[in-house]
Amino acid sequence: MVRQLILGAAGTVVALVLAGPVPAPAGEVNCKFVLKNLSIGRTPEEVAETMMISVEQIEKCQAEAAAQKAAEGQAGGGAGAEKQAAPSH
Repeated sequence: MVRQLILGAAGTVVALVLAGPVPAPAGEVNCKFVLKNLSIGRTPEEVAETMMISVEQIEKCQAEAAAQKAAEGQAGGGAGAEKQAAPSH
């Protein structure tokens, strides 16, 4: 009985190793992790290979980050300009 359990567990491990890593579904890309890897000098191709995602998904993360930064800049820029224009007494 114990031997069958051990052989069954070993067979499962071998099957998982032979199957290899499974890429994440399209909607589950961790963009923060992608951007962090890019910020330390890795190329999009390297990040894609490491994370097992496509380069297109990396480009999508970059585009979303750029859009978010632009939106924050517009929202924050207006308030910052008002503060600078106000005279200080």
